[in-house]
Amino acid sequence: MKLKSMFTLGLFGLVAMLTGCASVSRQTTNVFPEPNPDKGLVYFFREKKFKGMSISYNVKENGQVVGALANGTYFFVFADPGKHSYTASTEASSTRSLDIEAGKTYYIEAGVEMGLFTGRPSLKIASDVEAKSVLPNLTYATK
Repeated sequence: MKLKSMFTLGLFGLVAMLTGCASVSRQTTNVFPEPNPDKGLVYFFREKKFKGMSISYNVKENGQVVGALANGTYFFVFADPGKHSYTASTEASSTRSLDIEAGKTYYIEAGVEMGLFTGRPSLKIASDVEAKSVLPNLTYATK
């Protein structure tokens, strides 16, 4: 009985590790562009925290990966004007929608909440003030 419990726990741990993984490359130089006059600029950022620090995940739009976030990283995308929905998933999903306007900047703060087997991503719209106080302390991540 004890061996069966240990095997089950190990299997759940392996599933947890595999479901929350995303490939994140960290750049040595941070980049903070301004929005283009014909597109909006969306920053995604994840503050460095102990909780969920080993979990990383992709952010997708329409099933296509637009970037990946690990603990203490950020990335950005230039988006055409109009409605956009961004989703992050591990064992659960979090989605945020924006109505992008050309020439404007938007911020989505990412995090990790506790899940059943692995950390669950959380996405929330952040203010300009919140984002600008955190972004300089993060590392630029690329796919």
